[in-house]
Amino acid sequence: MAWNIDATMVELCSCNAMCPCWLGPDTLPDQGWCGGAFLFDIEQGTVDGVDVSGCRAALAANWPGNFFAGNGTARIYLDSAASDAQRNALEAVLSGKKGSVFGAVFGQVIANWLPAKATAITIDRGEALSALVEGAGQARITPYKDASGRTATATGTLAQGALQSPSMEIASAKGSRWTDADFQHSWEGDSGTIHKMHWASE
Repeated sequence: MAWNIDATMVELCSCNAMCPCWLGPDTLPDQGWCGGAFLFDIEQGTVDGVDVSGCRAALAANWPGNFFAGNGTARIYLDSAASDAQRNALEAVLSGKKGSVFGAVFGQVIANWLPAKATAITIDRGEALSALVEGAGQARITPYKDASGRTATATGTLAQGALQSPSMEIASAKGSRWTDADFQHSWEGDSGTIHKMHWASE
């Protein structure tokens, strides 16, 4: 059955601002390897008839090199405040089992999926966006702005095309961190981006 999701997606990783992987496969992450996380704050959506509006989720991964080179290890974190049906629906979408953008992207760059976890996920929006995935990660994302207050944005990167992101705000994520004992690397980073997304099954 069909699915569709409108969400704010927040990306953060182990690199300095901004992560070279956005630009394509010929760039090198600042650490040589990349630890990244994608947070999803879903405004509205349905998956196989299950309403997932208001749900939150995260996908974190370690890659031994550039994102596009693949061979990553990943885990999906699902908000414990969601119902079993909502968590199952979102896990199926984010892991690529429902195809479309997630199957095309993460299906190519993730070799090892760790079991999903249910945990408390909070995302607070303000001039800076703060997020907590209990027991795994935390972030404070502050968009870069020019002297007149206009937010720095980017378009046209290869990774944006893959993820169907028309434009992204570039942000500092200084002090953000991710720790999961099942990943090779724990990390802190300063690379953050914010996206307004619309995804749907093909």
